[in-house]
Amino acid sequence: MHQVLQIQEILCNIFGHCRLPTSWHTHTSDLPALARTCRAFKEPALDVLWKELLDPSPLVRCLPDSDASGYNFYNDCYSFLRSLTQIEWGILRSYTRRIRSMLDEKDALDWESVMIFLNLPTTEPLFPNLRHLHTKQSSGIEHFLCMSFPSLISLSIDLSKEDEQDPYLLQGPLESLSKLSPNIRRLSIHPGQPDMIAFGNFFSGYICRWQDLQTVDCRVINLDVDALAHLSRMTALTRLRCTLCTLFPASVTPLVFSNLDHLTLRSDFLEPLSRLLSRTRLPAVTEFYTIISRRPSKEDFTSFLVSVQTSVIGHNIQELGLDQAWDEDEEVDTRLVLGLGLEDLQPCTSFNNLRCINLNLEWNVNLTDSDLLALASSWPHLERLLINEDHGWKTPGGITPNGLAQLLQACRSLCQIALAIDTRGFIEFRESRASLGLTSPHVLSVDVLDSLIEAESVPAMAAFFAAITPPSSRWFSFYAYRGCSIITRMEHRDRWFDVGKRARDASGQTLMAPHSIDVVSD
Repeated sequence: MHQVLQIQEILCNIFGHCRLPTSWHTHTSDLPALARTCRAFKEPALDVLWKELLDPSPLVRCLPDSDASGYNFYNDCYSFLRSLTQIEWGILRSYTRRIRSMLDEKDALDWESVMIFLNLPTTEPLFPNLRHLHTKQSSGIEHFLCMSFPSLISLSIDLSKEDEQDPYLLQGPLESLSKLSPNIRRLSIHPGQPDMIAFGNFFSGYICRWQDLQTVDCRVINLDVDALAHLSRMTALTRLRCTLCTLFPASVTPLVFSNLDHLTLRSDFLEPLSRLLSRTRLPAVTEFYTIISRRPSKEDFTSFLVSVQTSVIGHNIQELGLDQAWDEDEEVDTRLVLGLGLEDLQPCTSFNNLRCINLNLEWNVNLTDSDLLALASSWPHLERLLINEDHGWKTPGGITPNGLAQLLQACRSLCQIALAIDTRGFIEFRESRASLGLTSPHVLSVDVLDSLIEAESVPAMAAFFAAITPPSSRWFSFYAYRGCSIITRMEHRDRWFDVGKRARDASGQTLMAPHSIDVVSD
């Protein structure tokens, strides 16, 4: 054998190319065969084979004695059939010490097997080198996560698909993990549908025990003041997603997140978010997203944007999003809904580094050509402009085709737009892309939302879109206007479909129309 093949690092590199997406531990996999080839290949082949587990079932299937484990047809998973002998524990440990990452998206082990793992014959951890753990299953999770993972740096628990979840199910595991896995840097917890305040109360206490956190994703968990204060002292923290259910006390010393780059906050209302931002300094944040469930008032919206400025986000922010969750079952009288105008967005003009702005509110939108061009002049690097992508503008108006062409001229990097388009009176178009001064090679994604269009405007709009969209553009989408009858909605849907088809045929593009159609019955 060549001396190069005696170097384990080289063998591990070579064997790494033998890993298949789903069959690493099957009898047809190359890695088990390589491990049995010779002594020089055994250790590096086993290291690669067991480095990452797509599910825990190989831990049961690895034992040679057929009466020790098997498939449990009743529970539809693999299972230990009896207690393990000292020799079998030794075999199991020879594999588990090699595991660096484990993914568990289904109930691959039954509860009895998990309990066997807990009854170790020694005090040494079964997974001494496990660094990444991601689980989506709930069977026995409160016991499995109580094991010792001394090298764990990345933990993800996702029980969001559980309809009914005991909020205290994870209390024991979090207590254990906060003590036995002190070096966690990346933490992601999605506990399903518990009482967020009750769950947040004890979760906030545990999160304060980790001192090296870099990313925290607990988007549906309410963090209290002490937890936020603790995280603000984490100089390595760069990403944070959490929920705020209560108002931030005015008496608390302002918090400074010195290196936080991405921040996502959820709340029912905007007021708790505004209060927090007014007492927080975020000098490094470039991506800021907020998600609310209730329609804000004009005063709350203005207060929120002003608080974004005072928190120093405005100097560096590149992506700004405000999304109000959409309730499909709620009937909204558009005559009583607030209107989003230029004066409401005026504070955003100070965010000169914006590359993406995504506003999605249950408001009517009253922006005109001049309004959008005035806003765009403050955002020379804008790449994505999305206004009410889900809720629509709920108005017959919008930006005119001429205004859209000027917008693309002003923002040369613009590659994705979601705006209502006012096609009234637009019946002729003879310009070309070059004559419009559009030379940007960027792919353009166009969503005209709930725009209305009359039959006589279809040919002109098709010619317009064929001219403004580069040959590589693919997306053109719309959904039906909600301020008219179901018959009228279907008529406008079909007209926009015709616009997309004609534009595609005229330019030879792969323009797709429609990307989405939403016709809601009355």
